[in-house]
Amino acid sequence: MSRGFYTLASGMITQQRKIDVSSNNVANLNTAGYKKEQTITSNFGSLLINKYRQNGIKEEAVTLNNVSIIRTVTENNTIHSQGVLEETGNITDFAIMGAGFFAVDNNGQSLYTRNGSFNIDEEGYLFLEGIGRVQGEFGDIYVEGYKFEFLEDGSIIVEGEVTDKIAVYDFIDYNDLNKYGEGMFISDVEPDLAEYPTIKNKTIERSNVEVTEELTNIMSSQRALQTAAQALKIYDMINDKAVNEIGKVQ
Repeated sequence: MSRGFYTLASGMITQQRKIDVSSNNVANLNTAGYKKEQTITSNFGSLLINKYRQNGIKEEAVTLNNVSIIRTVTENNTIHSQGVLEETGNITDFAIMGAGFFAVDNNGQSLYTRNGSFNIDEEGYLFLEGIGRVQGEFGDIYVEGYKFEFLEDGSIIVEGEVTDKIAVYDFIDYNDLNKYGEGMFISDVEPDLAEYPTIKNKTIERSNVEVTEELTNIMSSQRALQTAAQALKIYDMINDKAVNEIGKVQ
C-alpha cells in the first residue's frame, strides 16, 4: 500500500515542477533572447516482479517485468532554437542570424546571451541593462553616441572609421552552458569566436516560447496532478478502513 503513496506523491511533485517550468516560460514570453526550458523525467528506482511456483521441493522464480516505483524530474533542458525576429527601428538593437551569442562583461566575468536589446551608457559604450558592457573583438564597444553606423558582419563605424566589431561566440556543445539568469548563460568552457557572423541591426530576437504549447502543457500537468490527488485520497480512505475496521476484533 505504501508503494502507491510513494508513486502518487512523486507524480504530484513531478507534475508541479513541470507546471512551474512552463509557467516560467510563459512569464518570459516577451523577454528578448529568452530560451525556453523543458523538463526531463526518468524512473527513480525499479522493482523486479517475479512469479514464484513450487516445482517439487524446489521453488522457482519466473521473471515477469520491471516496474518503476517513482517518476521524477532529473533536469531542465534548455531549447536553443531561434526565436522570432522583430524589427524595432532602434539603432542599439541587434539580432544574431543563426547560431552564436553576444558576450557581456559582468564584473569581470563573461556572460553570453541572445538578447541584443542594448543601450549606450554615459561614457558612450554599448551595454546591456543590468548586466554590463557588450564585448567586441577589442573589448568594450565604444560607439560615442547614437549616430554610429553598422554593418551586418558586426562592424561598428564611428565618423567613417571601423572602431570595433561586435563579437559573436559559439559553443561546440550547448550542454556546457549554464543558466545565469533569464536569457543569460555562463560557461567554464572557452567558446569559439565566429569568423563570419551575420547580425541584423534595429532588430531583436524574441523568445522561442510557443504560448499555445506551454498552456497546453500546463493544463495537461494540472489534470494529471488532480487525478493523482484524487487517487491519493482513495488510498488514504482504504488505509483508514484497514486500520480502523478490518483490524477490529469481534
